[in-house]
Amino acid sequence: MTERLKKNIFKGISTLILLCLIGWISLLRDNSINIIYMSDMKYLPYMMVSLHSAIKNKSPESKYKVHIIGEKLDEEAIKSLKEMEQDNVKIEIYQSREQKLDEKHLGRFEDYKVSLQKLFIAEYVPHLKKALYIDADTLIQKDLTDLYQTDITENYAAASKDGMMYQYPDYVSGIKMSGRDFYFNSGVMLLNLEKIRKDDIISRARIYFNTHQDVFGDQDVLNSVFGKYVILISYLYNCNSVFFEEKDAKFLSKFYKEPVSEKSEDVYKQAVILHFAGHKPWTQWFKQPYLKELWYNYMREIPTKYQQEN
Repeated sequence: MTERLKKNIFKGISTLILLCLIGWISLLRDNSINIIYMSDMKYLPYMMVSLHSAIKNKSPESKYKVHIIGEKLDEEAIKSLKEMEQDNVKIEIYQSREQKLDEKHLGRFEDYKVSLQKLFIAEYVPHLKKALYIDADTLIQKDLTDLYQTDITENYAAASKDGMMYQYPDYVSGIKMSGRDFYFNSGVMLLNLEKIRKDDIISRARIYFNTHQDVFGDQDVLNSVFGKYVILISYLYNCNSVFFEEKDAKFLSKFYKEPVSEKSEDVYKQAVILHFAGHKPWTQWFKQPYLKELWYNYMREIPTKYQQEN
């Protein structure tokens, strides 16, 4: 082997090592915000509205990686979702799997069947340590960086209080939460996927669901199996429109332990994430003109095929 050939081989190996190091460093410095959505074909238009709002209102420098768990999404739907990608927005789609759950345990909560995939997020994205889960019936009005940077190192999740605490106190009191004094809403959750996998929370969730009756979708299960390892985030990260119809600002300020404006419209404008967990803006029963028009403004900007009539 000539000296020249040896030098070329050495140079090639050095270049390869350098490229690997650059890739490794880039991976370590990856500051992307990982977002999880779930949808079937029925909910696809609504999820697209939420995703569109998230993309439209993000900071230009923020990088979003969107992971969509889809139930029987067809090729056209997948193509439409991928077309929503931008330079700083990448979208991955995972078809849902059959899970070992006795769905008749949902009882009167049968309509929440699709939400059960939420229990298995950590399995769908085994490469992620952390992710922000967001329900499809939402609007994202601001950048998600501050929420995503919440420290959940020692916890399974960060989430907001749910009004079921005062709506159905007897029901909520029957759910064992290992001493935690609040019941959270699972429509927006910052999840520590690494800790969830490490502590085998999915197995505990499956056992809980299959041994309880009339389970309120994933929410009861997660409130129980996460136990005390949940920290509270502001209601502005999961602003449920229903709560501000039912109670006044004084009550809600005391409930959330933070200031709440007396004008519900001001609350909605301040919210990072609006959550339509009760009546939906696209239904005839929704009676809030400001929120209805706001939702339809975003809806008119998604592909025509998926737009809903007002």
